Amino acid sequence: MQSRLRHGLAAAVVALVVATSAVGVVSAASPAPVAGGPAGSGPCAAPAMVARAGATVADLRAFGGCEIDRRLTTLGQLSSIVAASKGLTPSDAAVLAGEIGADTSGLTSLKATIEGQTAIAALRAEIVEIVNKYRVYVLLGPQIRLVIAADSVLALKPHFDQIAASLTDRIAMAQAAGKDVTSAQASLAAMNAAVTAAVALASPLPAQLLALTPAGLAGSAATVLQNARTALGAARDDLKSAAQDGRDVIADLK
Repeated sequence: MQSRLRHGLAAAVVALVVATSAVGVVSAASPAPVAGGPAGSGPCAAPAMVARAGATVADLRAFGGCEIDRRLTTLGQLSSIVAASKGLTPSDAAVLAGEIGADTSGLTSLKATIEGQTAIAALRAEIVEIVNKYRVYVLLGPQIRLVIAADSVLALKPHFDQIAASLTDRIAMAQAAGKDVTSAQASLAAMNAAVTAAVALASPLPAQLLALTPAGLAGSAATVLQNARTALGAARDDLKSAAQDGRDVIADLK
């Protein structure tokens, strides 16, 4: 029984680390699972320099096509991340897949427009649209990672509930056998309180994040993203504390 409980708590910690660290929610500096960066960076740096210097139709087409292609590549990566996530709820996964699909379709259509464009002024406007309308790197990527993290935190609650039920039974048996269970009861209460706090932090996040739009980046969207990162960092810490509290209960009952 003790080994199963310890294994369950260890599994919860591993799942927690995967949910909140591997998807890069703790800070903006966390490693991202997809390629990205400012316009004209990475593979598009050279076309960007040529476009700024020459500004011919061909140069602008090449730059626009490069920026679209790298976004389409990233969207494919994000689609794989959503499909592979075990923490996402089916409804949230469907919404995110729909956003990826819409951006993929829109960028593919815009690429065809740019390839057929012959006016420099129109090309410049269409290139601006790539950045302003399809916020793959500053919105959709973070949005997907944060929703995955929030759903993953919530998915751990039933696991902790099962552990709490088992620990409650063990405390009752120990108490019936005449053991002082005061410390174990306190640790269990702390575990349950930490799980409740983590769930309270994560619960509102999926709906808030899924409501964000590119137009909102000029207003509250950036704040929502940052607040979500902060909340998920705190939720991660709460659940790590909960796992330790559970281990303390097991130790107290030895």
